[in-house]
Amino acid sequence: MTKTLRVFDDSKGRGECRSCHARLTWFELVSGKRHPFDGDPVYLSTEHDPATMRLIGSIDQRESHFGTCPQAKSWSRKPERREP
Repeated sequence: MTKTLRVFDDSKGRGECRSCHARLTWFELVSGKRHPFDGDPVYLSTEHDPATMRLIGSIDQRESHFGTCPQAKSWSRKPERREP
């Protein structure tokens, strides 16, 4: 099963990674966080949020820039896990 990230279509913005200078597309996730994707991600499916009528797209998690950026760990806000 493909893991997906659900984004609001009307929140799309363009940018460039400050570390590796890759071309990015930014979206607001349904959770409210901003998230970078490589290039121009393609929706696997779409739906309308009945409360706001905003279009929600589902994007394959593998298109996330966090998975491809060589310096992704330096941008992470999560504490590093240490092995005992």
